[in-house]
Amino acid sequence: MAVVVLVVVGALVAAVLLTSGGGGKTATGGQAAPDFTLANLQDGKAAINLASYRGKPVLVNFWATWCVPCKDEMPLLESAHNQWGSKVQFIGIDRQDYKPDALAFAQKTHVTYPLAADPNATLDGAYRLRGMPTSVFIDRDGRIVQRVTGPVTRSQLDDTLKAMTETKS
Repeated sequence: MAVVVLVVVGALVAAVLLTSGGGGKTATGGQAAPDFTLANLQDGKAAINLASYRGKPVLVNFWATWCVPCKDEMPLLESAHNQWGSKVQFIGIDRQDYKPDALAFAQKTHVTYPLAADPNATLDGAYRLRGMPTSVFIDRDGRIVQRVTGPVTRSQLDDTLKAMTETKS
């Protein structure tokens, strides 16, 4: 019985890794990034609309306070935003979270880029989310150039953002 359970669990893990790009980066063939308009996580600020950033590369990061790798990744993203923010628009999308927890976490990590709220995970299908965190790199023409499921590394950020800012699409 234990062997059968191990085989089934192993098959499920393999299936998830194969469909999610193995927890790493996935090229997307330049498909158009689905537009969205979401409430700003910080009250009193304008809603966040992806189309309003057309003409500038965008990094969209899906995260949640209940996701341990997301918590570990947030300071890295803020550091990259400090370096690349004049050339690349960063957007964090908090999904399926309790708003007070998300706000407290954003304040604790000193995130300065815009944060949107997607409490019902309405973008999961459109962005083919397979795990958390997920970072989606979108070129200045609104096309997805890369999707990273799992935490990004500093070299992934720098290499992809450099390529997105140096070339015209």
